[in-house]
Amino acid sequence: MKKFLSIILTLALAAGIMIIPVTANAATESFNLELGKEYYGTIKEPTKMYGITLETNSHEYTFTVKKNTNVMVLVASEGGTINLSLKSTDYSYSTGTKTAPFSGIAYLTSDKTYKLTLTGSGKYGVKVAETDPDTVAIKTKSGKATSTATKTVPFTFTGTYDYAKANLSVTSSQPKVAEATYKISYGTNTGELTISPKYIGKTVITLKMKGSNSVKYTLYATQGYWFVAKGSKAKAPKPAGVKKPKWKSSKKKVATINKKTGKIKAKKGGRVTFTAKKGKVSYKIDTVVTDYIKLGKKTYKELKNTVNNPEKLKIYNVYKGYSKQIDTTRKIPVVVVDYGSTNANGAMVRNKIMAYYDKVYQAHFTNGWSIDNIIGRKNIKPSKIKK
Repeated sequence: MKKFLSIILTLALAAGIMIIPVTANAATESFNLELGKEYYGTIKEPTKMYGITLETNSHEYTFTVKKNTNVMVLVASEGGTINLSLKSTDYSYSTGTKTAPFSGIAYLTSDKTYKLTLTGSGKYGVKVAETDPDTVAIKTKSGKATSTATKTVPFTFTGTYDYAKANLSVTSSQPKVAEATYKISYGTNTGELTISPKYIGKTVITLKMKGSNSVKYTLYATQGYWFVAKGSKAKAPKPAGVKKPKWKSSKKKVATINKKTGKIKAKKGGRVTFTAKKGKVSYKIDTVVTDYIKLGKKTYKELKNTVNNPEKLKIYNVYKGYSKQIDTTRKIPVVVVDYGSTNANGAMVRNKIMAYYDKVYQAHFTNGWSIDNIIGRKNIKPSKIKK
C-alpha cells in the first residue's frame, strides 16, 4: 500500500519526499503536518449498530504557512473512500469537501493555521507542499486605439483566483497616453485588461504577477484633437513616448507643418489632419483652425437672427482668445461679442455671447459668457464682424 500511494503522490510532485506512517487509535486523531512531507495511514470503518453510524473516524492534520503562497494538496486512497476538507482555524478560507484521489491548488495567507481533515475509511496518502507561483499570459502583444475609446485585452493565468487577485498589478509606461485596470473571473483562470487612452502616443502596459512573470501590451493611441487659430505658428502636440516622428499635413491650404520639428503655419479656417509617422505607425491629430473674423461674422449673423429687434442690435466690444472651460483638457479658440438688444418690454439689455468651432468644425453659441474666461484676450474692431 505504501508503495502504491507514494507512487501516486510522487507523480504529482517532485521526488525526494519523506514518508511518515500514521495510524488511528481513536475516533479522531490529530497530527502536525510539515509542508513538503508525505504522510500515509488508515482510517477505520465507522462504528455502526443496526445499520446506524454511531461514530465517524477521521484524521486531522494541522499546519502553518509562513508566507502568502500557493500549496498543492494531494490525497490518494486505496481500498476505501476518503473525503477531505481544508480550512483555517482563524481565517475564513475553506476548500470544501473533496473525495480522493484529489489534486488541487489552494492559496493560503501567511501566519495562519490550517486544518486538513480526512474522513471516511480506508488507506490513504497525503501531502501538502508549496508550489510555483501563478503565471500570467497574453496572446495579443500590441494594438491601436483612438484617444476617446477604451480597449479591452484578454489574458489568462495559471493557479488560483485568490493568488492572482492578491498578486496581479498593472502599470503604464506613459500614463499621459493611457492608463489600465484589470479584472479576473473566478473559476475560469481568465481576465481582461481595460485600457483607457487619454492622449496620442505610445505606451507599454505591463501586467505583472508578483513572484513570477510579467506580460506586456503595447498600445498606439491616435486620433487626438487640437484647436488653433489662424496665424498660429505653434508646434503640433508631439505623441508621448515617440522619438523623432516625421510630420505631414493633409491640407496644406489650411495649414502646413515642418516635417522634422512639427511647427505649423495656420493659414485659413478649416479642418486639417497632422500625421506624425514613426516606422509603420501613424499618429493622427485632427486639427480645427479657427478664423476669428469669420467666426465673429457668424456670431453677428446669429444675433441678428435671434434678438427681438435686429435693427436695434448694438455691438459694444468683440474679443478673441482661447478658453479651457469648453474642454478642460485643451484650449479652444473663442470669440465673445459684447452686445445690447431690446427685451419684450422694449428696454435695452446688455449681454455677451461666446462662439467656438467643435471638432467637426460646427459653430456653437452660448449666451451669458464672461470675458474673464478668455486666455490671451485681445480686441477685434466691431466693424470687422459687421461687414
